[in-house]
Amino acid sequence: MHINFHNFIAFIHVFLFVFAIGGDIAVHYIGQYLTQDKLSLAERLRVRQMRFIVDMSARTALVLLLPLGFTLAQAYGSPISGNGLATLWVAAILWLVLVWLVHFNKGTPLGDRLGKLDIGIRYVVMLSMTSFGGYCLITGGPIASTWLAIKIVLFAVILLNGVWIRQIARGWPGAFALVEAGGQDAVRGEVLIKELQTKTNRAALCIWVLVVLMAFFGEVKPY
Repeated sequence: MHINFHNFIAFIHVFLFVFAIGGDIAVHYIGQYLTQDKLSLAERLRVRQMRFIVDMSARTALVLLLPLGFTLAQAYGSPISGNGLATLWVAAILWLVLVWLVHFNKGTPLGDRLGKLDIGIRYVVMLSMTSFGGYCLITGGPIASTWLAIKIVLFAVILLNGVWIRQIARGWPGAFALVEAGGQDAVRGEVLIKELQTKTNRAALCIWVLVVLMAFFGEVKPY
């Protein structure tokens, strides 16, 4: 049996693509239980912990899709190859380790510091991908395939969307603390929880639209 390397990488790329969107959809539906005030606070906090775990599937896939995508992009004129591509793979693996360290140290001072480093990396990747993809779209090179340049820019927008979700998530601990305090604070906390979930739902919808667009351009290649 002979397996073409490009086709194998394409299979892994598609698998992680589905893995990411599937995990994100699961996170969305798990999150709906956070707004159900008929559930005890302890139960909702357990649901929140479950959401953290499920969300790691999407976060893991997103990081790995970056080097996988550029590995496939070699066939379409990407200048990132050889040692440059190897460096990208090493950097992505290190980034993935950081992402998991943030998860395992959540709620600790170390976790907060690592989380800030992770956000910083995301901004650097966003800027790099937007600049590179935009340059290709404007000049027609080094990647001449317009559909691929658009995918590169869309990946940066997905990262930006993820940062937006993290900013929303900063409000969750305060909202749960209000509910735990009881009385009128609990009423305000329940309202805040519903507002945060509404914002999260909007961000999730944006991610789904962006992912579908990436899939469309990747498979249909209209330009």
